[in-house]
Amino acid sequence: MLTGSFTFVAMTYNLWGDAHLEQREPAIRDLFATRPPDLLATQELRPRSRAVVDEMLPGHARVHDDFPGWGTQSNLWWREELFELVEYGTRDVGILAEHAELFWVRLRPRTAGAEPLVFSTAHLTWPGHPQERADGRNLRAGQAERVVAALDEIAGDAACLFTVDINDIGAPLWALGNGGFLDSFTALGRTSPVTHPVSPMPWVAERGTRLSPLMSPSKAIDWIFSRGPVVTRASEVVDFFSAGNAPSDHKPVAATFTLSPAAAVARTK
Repeated sequence: MLTGSFTFVAMTYNLWGDAHLEQREPAIRDLFATRPPDLLATQELRPRSRAVVDEMLPGHARVHDDFPGWGTQSNLWWREELFELVEYGTRDVGILAEHAELFWVRLRPRTAGAEPLVFSTAHLTWPGHPQERADGRNLRAGQAERVVAALDEIAGDAACLFTVDINDIGAPLWALGNGGFLDSFTALGRTSPVTHPVSPMPWVAERGTRLSPLMSPSKAIDWIFSRGPVVTRASEVVDFFSAGNAPSDHKPVAATFTLSPAAAVARTK
Protein backbone atom coordinates (compact mmCIF):
# COMPACT_ATOMS: atom_id res chain seq x y z
CA MET A 1 0.00 0.00 0.00
CA LEU A 2 1.27 3.47 -0.79
CA THR A 3 2.50 5.50 2.18
CA GLY A 4 -0.28 7.81 3.26
CA SER A 5 -3.13 5.80 1.74
CA PHE A 6 -5.90 5.17 4.22
CA THR A 7 -8.84 2.74 4.09
CA PHE A 8 -11.96 2.94 6.27
CA VAL A 9 -15.64 1.94 6.42
CA ALA A 10 -18.42 4.55 6.45
CA MET A 11 -22.08 3.93 7.26
CA THR A 12 -25.24 6.01 6.93
CA TYR A 13 -28.38 5.14 8.86
CA ASN A 14 -31.84 6.63 9.32
CA LEU A 15 -32.77 5.65 12.90
CA TRP A 16 -36.56 6.29 12.50
CA GLY A 17 -36.90 8.85 15.27
CA ASP A 18 -38.83 7.71 18.32
CA ALA A 19 -41.07 5.25 16.47
CA HIS A 20 -41.17 1.97 18.43
CA LEU A 21 -37.76 2.92 19.80
CA GLU A 22 -38.08 0.97 23.04
CA GLN A 23 -38.80 -2.23 21.12
CA ARG A 24 -36.11 -1.54 18.51
CA GLU A 25 -33.36 -0.54 20.92
CA PRO A 26 -31.96 -4.08 21.43
CA ALA A 27 -31.65 -4.50 17.66
CA ILE A 28 -29.88 -1.12 17.35
CA ARG A 29 -27.43 -2.25 20.01
CA ASP A 30 -26.85 -5.58 18.28
CA LEU A 31 -26.28 -3.91 14.91
CA PHE A 32 -23.50 -1.66 16.20
CA ALA A 33 -21.99 -4.47 18.26
CA THR A 34 -21.85 -6.60 15.10
CA ARG A 35 -21.11 -4.00 12.42
CA PRO A 36 -19.34 -0.99 14.01
CA PRO A 37 -18.24 1.37 11.20
CA ASP A 38 -15.26 3.72 11.32
CA LEU A 39 -17.50 6.64 10.32
CA LEU A 40 -21.22 6.84 11.09
CA ALA A 41 -23.79 9.38 9.88
CA THR A 42 -27.33 9.29 11.21
CA GLN A 43 -30.68 10.80 10.29
CA GLU A 44 -33.88 10.97 12.38
CA LEU A 45 -31.67 10.87 15.45
CA ARG A 46 -33.15 11.44 18.92
CA PRO A 47 -31.45 11.94 22.30
CA ARG A 48 -32.22 8.37 23.36
CA SER A 49 -30.92 6.77 20.15
CA ARG A 50 -27.86 9.03 20.28
CA ALA A 51 -27.12 7.73 23.79
CA VAL A 52 -27.45 4.15 22.54
CA VAL A 53 -24.98 4.78 19.71
CA ASP A 54 -22.57 6.46 22.14
CA GLU A 55 -22.73 3.42 24.40
CA MET A 56 -22.25 0.92 21.58
CA LEU A 57 -19.37 2.84 19.92
CA PRO A 58 -17.15 3.61 22.94
CA GLY A 59 -14.07 4.10 20.78
CA HIS A 60 -15.79 6.78 18.71
CA ALA A 61 -16.25 10.51 19.17
CA ARG A 62 -19.04 12.71 17.80
CA VAL A 63 -19.98 16.37 17.66
CA HIS A 64 -20.98 17.92 20.99
CA ASP A 65 -22.68 21.24 20.38
CA ASP A 66 -25.58 23.30 21.74
CA PHE A 67 -27.36 23.45 18.36
CA PRO A 68 -30.39 21.14 18.91
CA GLY A 69 -30.12 19.49 15.50
CA TRP A 70 -27.06 17.51 16.62
CA GLY A 71 -29.37 15.62 19.00
CA THR A 72 -32.73 15.68 17.23
CA GLN A 73 -31.81 15.34 13.54
CA SER A 74 -28.30 14.12 12.74
CA ASN A 75 -24.87 13.55 14.16
CA LEU A 76 -21.56 12.20 12.90
CA TRP A 77 -19.31 9.69 14.68
CA TRP A 78 -15.67 8.82 13.93
CA ARG A 79 -13.31 6.17 15.32
CA GLU A 80 -10.81 8.10 17.43
CA GLU A 81 -7.86 5.80 16.79
CA LEU A 82 -8.24 6.53 13.06
CA PHE A 83 -9.40 10.16 12.88
CA GLU A 84 -9.06 13.44 14.74
CA LEU A 85 -11.53 16.31 14.48
CA VAL A 86 -10.36 19.50 12.78
CA GLU A 87 -13.63 21.45 12.68
CA TYR A 88 -17.37 21.01 12.23
CA GLY A 89 -20.50 22.96 11.37
CA THR A 90 -23.96 23.07 9.86
CA ARG A 91 -25.46 24.83 6.84
CA ASP A 92 -29.06 25.75 6.17
CA VAL A 93 -29.89 24.22 2.78
CA GLY A 94 -33.64 24.78 2.93
CA ILE A 95 -34.81 21.49 4.48
CA LEU A 96 -38.32 21.93 5.88
CA ALA A 97 -37.95 20.38 9.33
CA GLU A 98 -36.90 22.01 12.57
CA HIS A 99 -33.11 22.08 12.98
CA ALA A 100 -32.63 19.94 9.85
CA GLU A 101 -29.53 21.19 8.04
CA LEU A 102 -26.40 19.94 6.31
CA PHE A 103 -24.20 18.60 9.12
CA TRP A 104 -20.47 18.21 8.49
CA VAL A 105 -17.11 17.50 10.07
CA ARG A 106 -13.58 17.85 8.77
CA LEU A 107 -11.45 14.94 9.93
CA ARG A 108 -7.72 14.33 9.73
CA PRO A 109 -6.66 10.68 9.44
CA ARG A 110 -4.07 9.59 11.99
CA THR A 111 -1.83 8.30 9.20
CA ALA A 112 1.22 10.20 8.02
CA GLY A 113 0.64 11.76 4.64
CA ALA A 114 -3.12 11.15 4.48
CA GLU A 115 -5.20 14.13 3.43
CA PRO A 116 -8.17 15.48 5.46
CA LEU A 117 -11.70 14.33 4.71
CA VAL A 118 -15.04 16.15 4.91
CA PHE A 119 -17.80 13.82 6.18
CA SER A 120 -21.35 15.14 5.96
CA THR A 121 -25.02 14.23 6.09
CA ALA A 122 -28.53 15.56 5.49
CA HIS A 123 -32.13 14.33 5.48
CA LEU A 124 -34.00 15.95 2.61
CA THR A 125 -37.65 16.92 2.96
CA TRP A 126 -40.24 14.14 2.93
CA PRO A 127 -42.39 14.19 -0.27
CA GLY A 128 -45.52 14.21 1.89
CA HIS A 129 -44.67 17.55 3.49
CA PRO A 130 -47.76 19.82 3.45
CA GLN A 131 -46.02 22.47 1.34
CA GLU A 132 -45.09 19.95 -1.36
CA ARG A 133 -48.53 18.38 -1.32
CA ALA A 134 -50.08 21.83 -1.70
CA ASP A 135 -48.11 23.04 -4.72
CA GLY A 136 -46.72 19.81 -6.19
CA ARG A 137 -43.22 21.27 -6.46
CA ASN A 138 -40.26 19.00 -5.76
CA LEU A 139 -38.38 20.55 -2.83
CA ARG A 140 -35.44 18.15 -2.81
CA ALA A 141 -33.86 19.16 -6.13
CA GLY A 142 -33.14 22.66 -4.85
CA GLN A 143 -31.99 21.29 -1.50
CA ALA A 144 -29.50 18.99 -3.25
CA GLU A 145 -28.20 21.90 -5.34
CA ARG A 146 -27.66 23.90 -2.15
CA VAL A 147 -25.85 20.93 -0.57
CA VAL A 148 -23.48 20.84 -3.55
CA ALA A 149 -22.86 24.59 -3.29
CA ALA A 150 -22.18 24.32 0.45
CA LEU A 151 -19.79 21.40 0.05
CA ASP A 152 -18.04 23.21 -2.80
CA GLU A 153 -17.22 25.90 -0.25
CA ILE A 154 -16.52 23.61 2.72
CA ALA A 155 -14.52 20.85 1.01
CA GLY A 156 -13.30 22.38 -2.23
CA ASP A 157 -11.23 19.76 -4.08
CA ALA A 158 -10.55 17.74 -0.93
CA ALA A 159 -11.97 14.28 -0.33
CA CYS A 160 -15.64 14.55 0.61
CA LEU A 161 -18.33 12.06 1.62
CA PHE A 162 -21.97 13.12 1.62
CA THR A 163 -24.47 10.72 3.18
CA VAL A 164 -28.19 11.27 2.83
CA ASP A 165 -31.73 10.06 3.22
CA ILE A 166 -32.67 11.64 -0.09
CA ASN A 167 -36.41 10.84 -0.01
CA ASP A 168 -36.47 10.73 -3.81
CA ILE A 169 -35.49 8.66 -6.84
CA GLY A 170 -34.83 11.34 -9.43
CA ALA A 171 -34.06 15.06 -9.46
CA PRO A 172 -31.87 15.43 -6.33
CA LEU A 173 -29.76 12.45 -7.41
CA TRP A 174 -29.17 14.18 -10.73
CA ALA A 175 -28.23 17.41 -8.95
CA LEU A 176 -25.63 15.61 -6.86
CA GLY A 177 -24.26 13.80 -9.91
CA ASN A 178 -24.02 17.07 -11.83
CA GLY A 179 -22.13 18.45 -8.82
CA GLY A 180 -19.45 15.77 -9.19
CA PHE A 181 -20.70 13.34 -6.53
CA LEU A 182 -20.74 9.61 -7.26
CA ASP A 183 -22.72 7.16 -5.15
CA SER A 184 -20.95 4.12 -3.76
CA PHE A 185 -22.84 1.65 -5.96
CA THR A 186 -22.49 3.49 -9.28
CA ALA A 187 -18.77 3.83 -8.50
CA LEU A 188 -18.57 0.03 -8.62
CA GLY A 189 -20.75 -0.42 -11.71
CA ARG A 190 -23.71 -1.60 -9.62
CA THR A 191 -27.22 -0.51 -8.73
CA SER A 192 -28.34 -0.09 -5.13
CA PRO A 193 -30.65 -2.63 -3.49
CA VAL A 194 -33.78 -1.35 -1.75
CA THR A 195 -33.08 0.58 1.47
CA HIS A 196 -36.67 1.44 2.48
CA PRO A 197 -38.92 0.07 3.80
CA VAL A 198 -37.44 -2.89 5.62
CA SER A 199 -39.28 -6.15 5.00
CA PRO A 200 -40.65 -7.93 6.93
CA MET A 201 -41.60 -5.05 9.20
CA PRO A 202 -43.31 -6.01 12.48
CA TRP A 203 -44.82 -2.55 12.96
CA VAL A 204 -47.62 -1.05 10.88
CA ALA A 205 -46.79 2.22 9.13
CA GLU A 206 -49.14 5.13 9.68
CA ARG A 207 -48.57 6.89 6.37
CA GLY A 208 -47.80 5.98 2.81
CA THR A 209 -49.57 4.06 0.05
CA ARG A 210 -52.45 1.92 1.23
CA LEU A 211 -52.18 -0.48 -1.73
CA SER A 212 -48.59 -1.38 -0.87
CA PRO A 213 -48.26 -4.26 1.63
CA LEU A 214 -45.69 -2.15 3.49
CA MET A 215 -47.60 1.16 3.10
CA SER A 216 -44.69 2.51 1.06
CA PRO A 217 -43.19 1.55 -2.33
CA SER A 218 -39.83 -0.21 -2.16
CA LYS A 219 -37.01 2.14 -3.12
CA ALA A 220 -33.36 3.07 -2.62
CA ILE A 221 -33.27 6.42 -0.82
CA ASP A 222 -30.24 6.07 1.50
CA TRP A 223 -26.90 6.86 -0.12
CA ILE A 224 -23.21 7.52 0.42
CA PHE A 225 -21.73 9.84 -2.20
CA SER A 226 -18.07 10.66 -2.65
CA ARG A 227 -16.08 13.30 -4.49
CA GLY A 228 -12.40 14.15 -4.76
CA PRO A 229 -9.34 11.95 -4.04
CA VAL A 230 -11.20 9.02 -2.47
CA VAL A 231 -11.75 5.59 -4.07
CA THR A 232 -14.77 3.36 -3.45
CA ARG A 233 -13.73 -0.22 -2.67
CA ALA A 234 -16.98 -1.92 -1.64
CA SER A 235 -20.62 -1.01 -0.97
CA GLU A 236 -23.49 -2.80 0.77
CA VAL A 237 -27.06 -2.32 1.90
CA VAL A 238 -26.95 -4.06 5.28
CA ASP A 239 -29.75 -6.56 5.88
CA PHE A 240 -29.84 -6.98 9.67
CA PHE A 241 -32.35 -8.39 12.12
CA SER A 242 -32.03 -9.25 15.81
CA ALA A 243 -34.53 -11.57 17.51
CA GLY A 244 -36.87 -10.95 14.60
CA ASN A 245 -36.75 -7.15 14.87
CA ALA A 246 -35.16 -4.64 12.52
CA PRO A 247 -33.28 -1.71 14.10
CA SER A 248 -35.18 0.76 11.85
CA ASP A 249 -37.60 0.98 8.93
CA HIS A 250 -34.55 1.90 6.80
CA LYS A 251 -31.58 -0.33 6.07
CA PRO A 252 -28.12 1.08 6.71
CA VAL A 253 -25.71 1.56 3.82
CA ALA A 254 -22.04 0.77 4.44
CA ALA A 255 -19.15 1.40 2.07
CA THR A 256 -15.38 1.00 2.17
CA PHE A 257 -13.19 3.81 0.86
CA THR A 258 -9.50 4.53 0.41
CA LEU A 259 -8.14 8.05 0.63
CA SER A 260 -5.37 8.76 -1.84
CA PRO A 261 -1.98 9.59 -0.30
CA ALA A 262 -0.88 13.22 -0.25
CA ALA A 263 1.75 12.65 -2.95
CA ALA A 264 -0.87 11.27 -5.33
CA VAL A 265 -3.19 14.18 -4.60
CA ALA A 266 -0.38 16.64 -5.34
CA ARG A 267 0.29 15.00 -8.70
CA THR A 268 -3.35 15.52 -9.75
CA LYS A 269 -3.35 19.25 -9.03
